[in-house]
Amino acid sequence: MARLILYIYSVLIGIIITSTFSCSYQQENYPEGAITDFATLKNEFKQPSRDYGTVPFFVWNSKITRKEIDEKMKDFKDAGCGSVIVHPRPGLITEYLSDKWFDLFRYTVDKGKELDMNVWIYDENSYPSGFAGGHVPAQMPESYNQGQGLQPLDTNMIPRDYEDYYLILQKENGKYTDITNIADKKYGKKGDYTIFSKTFYRKSDWYGGFSYVDLLYPGVTQKFIEITMTGYEKVAGDEFGEIVSGVFTDEPYIESSGGIRWTPDLFDVFKNRWGYDLKLNLPSLYKEVGDWKRIRHNYTQTLLQLFIDRWAKPTYEYCSKEGLISTGHYWEHSWPSMQKGGDNMAMYAYKQVPGIDMLFNQFNEESPSAQFGNIRAVKELASVANQLGWHRTLSETYGGGGWELTFKDMKRLGDWEYVLGVNLMNQHLSLFTLAGARKYDYPPSFSYHTPWWKSYKYLNNYYARLSLALSSGKQKNDILIIEPTTTAWLYDSYIRDSCNKQLSIIGKTFQKFVTKLEKNQTEYDLGSEDIIKNHGFIDKARLIVGQCSYSKVVIPPLTETLNKSTFQLLKQFAANGGKIISFSSPTLIDGGQSREVIDFFQQNNIIHLQELTGKVLSGHFQTPDLKIENVKGGDLYHHRRRIENGQIIFLANSSMISTSSGSLTINGKDAVLLNAFSGEIVDYNEVAEGKNIRLSFSLPPAESLLLYISGTRLNGYKLPVDTDKLIPVAVKSDIIVKREEENVLTIDFCDLQITGKTEKDMHVYDATQKVFTENGFKNGNPWNHAVQYKTSILDRADFANNSGFTATYRFYIDGEFDFSKIKTVVERPQLWTVSINGHDVIPETGKWWLDRSFGVFPIDKWIK
Repeated sequence: MARLILYIYSVLIGIIITSTFSCSYQQENYPEGAITDFATLKNEFKQPSRDYGTVPFFVWNSKITRKEIDEKMKDFKDAGCGSVIVHPRPGLITEYLSDKWFDLFRYTVDKGKELDMNVWIYDENSYPSGFAGGHVPAQMPESYNQGQGLQPLDTNMIPRDYEDYYLILQKENGKYTDITNIADKKYGKKGDYTIFSKTFYRKSDWYGGFSYVDLLYPGVTQKFIEITMTGYEKVAGDEFGEIVSGVFTDEPYIESSGGIRWTPDLFDVFKNRWGYDLKLNLPSLYKEVGDWKRIRHNYTQTLLQLFIDRWAKPTYEYCSKEGLISTGHYWEHSWPSMQKGGDNMAMYAYKQVPGIDMLFNQFNEESPSAQFGNIRAVKELASVANQLGWHRTLSETYGGGGWELTFKDMKRLGDWEYVLGVNLMNQHLSLFTLAGARKYDYPPSFSYHTPWWKSYKYLNNYYARLSLALSSGKQKNDILIIEPTTTAWLYDSYIRDSCNKQLSIIGKTFQKFVTKLEKNQTEYDLGSEDIIKNHGFIDKARLIVGQCSYSKVVIPPLTETLNKSTFQLLKQFAANGGKIISFSSPTLIDGGQSREVIDFFQQNNIIHLQELTGKVLSGHFQTPDLKIENVKGGDLYHHRRRIENGQIIFLANSSMISTSSGSLTINGKDAVLLNAFSGEIVDYNEVAEGKNIRLSFSLPPAESLLLYISGTRLNGYKLPVDTDKLIPVAVKSDIIVKREEENVLTIDFCDLQITGKTEKDMHVYDATQKVFTENGFKNGNPWNHAVQYKTSILDRADFANNSGFTATYRFYIDGEFDFSKIKTVVERPQLWTVSINGHDVIPETGKWWLDRSFGVFPIDKWIK
């Protein structure tokens, strides 16, 4: 007879940088910390150090105990993880940033030291970073109560409550005048008025009952650092830069609270930078009136600089001073919109390990807002790392991929982002517990809760070795493509209905452009105009950006404007013989009309092209010392890194259904295969062709190939197995399949009896919401999609005597069944009186299923 567990869900959850980064270009330089020779790579390949191992989010989402920290840290070590990031998340009961919190963090650090694992700080209670779990707004009201937006309203009469408005403009003869201080004299008179009211970030349970904070307001970032980091300094400062590797920052943003994004000193800063009054030009930020393109460009450039100066730099400088690595990510999927930050690439410059977010299990190559498949987002990351001399790049990966995510899915997705430039895997996420609503929090969980966890070390070790190889040496790309971010600014608006459709066209066109280049094995970097401004200079006929040197600069389709600093460099670059390939001819500088830039792009030495045809690709984008040819099938990408006297090549087929085959011709004398699954290095077949060698490859779906191409002949490596000479082995026995665990029937609908009423057939999620709503929590379950400020949720546990409820779960048995083997599982059994068919039952001592907080009840005696 089959054995069955009934699983009943509970319904109660529960180096300091200056603004210009002084750096010089030396072509032979490698990024600091990178392996530069094959001998070192070979020695470390079998067993990379902890720094190259994966670094999952260690999610603290319950009452945290030392015992469970011990269990989970050992689990991580056994699974091949090199580090963890301690990540507070919804459901957290232990008070965030309390003495207990820091004590447990220190305990985790000591456990990491014992196990040879790094421990990272996640700098927020959930996300986005900046509000410190409610502590910043609680201690610094001006961080949120000044307003973050200006909402406009057109009217022909000044309203009676005119004193309540922040700004009143009157339009006469096509120009706006500020009449705020004389509104009383205009009251009752008809005219053409635009009135602006302040808007504020809304209060939310997600922000601990407060609102998000204005990261552009002076002092907010410093308060955030003080509140968040002081405790970590006290308990673990001695391990900063050692076991405590660094700080992960998650999705800080400067989005508007409604209307135009504003901060109290915006108008003063703007006028000092651009020399005119933004107040009198506010309508141009959402209407196509006046010199609207110039004003939108200048405005967004101002916001970006404020975001850099008041958030990115202080957080980076703090980490640098304390010996910590700064990592994390911004809103790369919002490009080309500027509404959350202006320019993600510009912000990456202030991370020693810049990062991105690649979630879900999709694959969309067309949308600029897609996750996996979004080539532009990963190339931004890799390009900044190349230019700034960072040798590590991180991706927050797999979150929301679902409990059904397979190893094949994981490898396909991981290889795709690695071949484009990622080399540190941050798994989203590993849950402390699945109790209550926590199980719905962007699964899968990389933890003992999953049936594949004990086998995951093979994939984990694979990515540690791949990280080691793809962190070695450096990428040297000869082509720079200027990203049309500042052109996108011209068509965006914080008032969404005012966004011009050209914004979407720019995004999709550029996405298509870089995707086609990537699929044609072009080697290039993307360029942020802000980074070019701070790190760019001309050396003969080359444009130097930080540690990178380019002989070709590409102006992509639909580029209308360039920053003045970019244009000045391009003029010098062209005059020195540098090659500019233009798929569009800009007419604006800093958003304003410019005869000079128009004349420049009409010069004969500018190469004007229309489309990325085969002829254009082979004539202008082909890498001379590398050819990938005769490619058939699949979805092939490549990544190349230069080390002393050799090159590393990584090929990945991102198709899930089709094999990709072809040939690779590259400068070199010999090739070996680096097997990232086994750690072995073996010979690889190649054919000599003058100074080059040619290799063939065939990659099944989701497969990859990691090669070292040597400048000299290599000896002592085993020949690969000749599969044509293998002898088939006959099957001598039947395959026997055995069930490893009991069969499980999930019962997630119930009848809920509460406050004298019964509601039938409710999903447990809805029933949970109902229980909390009936007991004074207007937004329902406070442990789901909410952050507890200090102990604010626990402090509300003053329920009346009649506040209980009954949940009845119904199931029916049809036909013969062996009742002696049936058990039921109830989450957090200590909270409940449990009965079956009217008989009370108690859980088996020391027994649990799936999660250590899930009790097992024998119910065989009472089944009917």
